[in-house]
Amino acid sequence: MMAPLRPASRLSFLFVILVFSSRCEAQKSVVKTESLDDGWRQQRDEQTGAYLKTKELTLYPRGEPKPALKYRLVPDPFQAVEGNAAIFYLKASGFLGQDPARERIMQIRREARARAQKEGEFFDQTGPDAWLSTPPDQLPVEEVKKYLALTAFQPPLLREAASRTRFDMSRNLRDIDNLAAYLLPEIQNLRELFRTQSLRCRLAIAEGRIDDAIEITGQQFALARHLGQDDFLISNLVGISAVSVAWNDALYLVQQADTPNLYWALASMPSPLVDMRRAMAVERQFLYLQMKALREVNETPRPAGYWQDFVTRLVPQIGFFSLDLHLPSPDQDPQSVRAAVVGYIVAAYPGAKEYLINEQQLPREMVEAYPTAQVVFLAMVRFFDQWRDEQFKWMHLPYWQMRSKAPWGELDQTMQAEAKRYGWSMLPTMLLLPAAFAAQTAEARSTQLIALLKTVEATRMYAANNDGKLPPSLDALSVPAPIEPVTGKPIDYQLLGDRAVLNGRQIGFMRYRLILRIAD
Repeated sequence: MMAPLRPASRLSFLFVILVFSSRCEAQKSVVKTESLDDGWRQQRDEQTGAYLKTKELTLYPRGEPKPALKYRLVPDPFQAVEGNAAIFYLKASGFLGQDPARERIMQIRREARARAQKEGEFFDQTGPDAWLSTPPDQLPVEEVKKYLALTAFQPPLLREAASRTRFDMSRNLRDIDNLAAYLLPEIQNLRELFRTQSLRCRLAIAEGRIDDAIEITGQQFALARHLGQDDFLISNLVGISAVSVAWNDALYLVQQADTPNLYWALASMPSPLVDMRRAMAVERQFLYLQMKALREVNETPRPAGYWQDFVTRLVPQIGFFSLDLHLPSPDQDPQSVRAAVVGYIVAAYPGAKEYLINEQQLPREMVEAYPTAQVVFLAMVRFFDQWRDEQFKWMHLPYWQMRSKAPWGELDQTMQAEAKRYGWSMLPTMLLLPAAFAAQTAEARSTQLIALLKTVEATRMYAANNDGKLPPSLDALSVPAPIEPVTGKPIDYQLLGDRAVLNGRQIGFMRYRLILRIAD
C-alpha cells in the first residue's frame, strides 16, 4: 500500500528538482559516459548532474499508409466506446491479486533476484526485470512467453479499456474528510500493468507481429491518456511514466522493416496526451478540500462565539498540517491540537491585521472590529488565493511561453518576503502551494517524447519519397515538423553525412538525443 502522499507535496518535490537543474545550467560542464542501457548511451554532466541519453536508430523508409489514417493508436471520438475504462483496468490488475499466478510470478522474481545477488548483479539485470531493458532481438523468447502466459487474461481487458471514452474512479473528493491521507493503491498497480505490456510489445516485435506491437503501443498511450483524467497529480505522473515506457518500445518498433509509417497515427492522438488540467484544478482547491471550514471565511462580521465553534470544527480537518507543526494527530489528541490552534491565532494576529490593511486595503476600523480569529483566517485565505493564482495562471499557456515569460524567481522571492513580513497566517500557503511550472514540466517531457517520435516518422516518410535519403533540414519535410515544447519551434535537427541528429532540449535533469541512419 502506498504512503499517503498529498498532491501538493509531490509537485513541490518536482519543483525542487527543476529549480536545481535550471540553476546548474550556467555552470561549466564536465561530461562523463556512464553506461549502456537498453540500447542507450548515457552521459552524465558531473557539474550539473544532468543526463544526456543517446540512442542510434536504423530506419527503413516508409511513406504514409493508404489510407493515411489506417493505423490509429488512440481511438478517435467516433470509434471510442462510451464507458468507463477504470473497470477494465481494475479487472486486469485485480484478478491477478486473487490468482495462484500471482505467487508464481513473485516466485520467479524472487529466484531471479537471488541469482542476481549471488552473481553480484543488480536485481534488474536478470529475469523479468531485466527483460524490460532488453532489446527485442535479444529476448529469451520462450522464457518470456512462458512468463506472460501467467497473465494471459489481461490482453482482452486492456483492449476493452483502451477503447473506452473515459476514466472515472468516482472519488467524490468534495466529500472526503481527510484528502491528504487518500491512498491510491490501484494507480500504483497500473505501473505493473504497463510494465507487463512493455514485455508483450517487445515479444511481438521479436516475433515479427508488427500489428500486435502497434496495438499494444496504442493501449499504452490510451492508458496514459486515461490517467490524465484522474483527480490526482500522482495519477497523471504514472500516466507520463506509461508514455515513457511506450515511447521507448516504439523506438524499437519503428526500426522494423515491416513497420508502417506512424506519423499520422501519432499526429491524431490528443495533445497533450496526459492532460493535467483536472488534477491541477483539484490542486488549486486543495486547501479548501482539506480544511472545509475555511470556505466559510469572508468579510462578513461574525461574533466571537461563532469563531470558537469554527476552531472546534476546524481541528479534525487539520490532517497533515499537524505533522508540519509538530503536533499530535487531531484524531488522537484533539484538545492539545485545539490549544495549539488557539495559540497560533494569537501569535498570527498582528501580522494578519497588517496584511489585511496594507496589502488587501481593507479599512483599518473594519479589521480592528473583527474578532481575532476572523482576522487571522481571513488573512490566511486571502494570501493563499492571491499567491495560488499568481502561479496557477501560467499553466494556461503553452509550456514554451510559460518558460520564457513566467517570473518564477521574482514571484517566489516576493511571496517569501511577504510571508516573512506578515507571519504565521501565511503558513498554509507556504506548506501547500505547489509550483504550476513543475506540473507542466512533467507534461512537457511526455509531449517532447512524442514529438521526437513523430519527427523520426516524418524522416522515414521523407526518405521513402527521396531515394532513401535523410532530409537536409526539417524544412524539407512533406509534413509539418513536430514542435519542441521547450521552444515552440521544430526540434533541433542536424544532418551530418549519412547520419542525422535529433536533439531534444533539456527538461529537468534529462535530455534525449536520437541519431538516425537509413538502412542499406
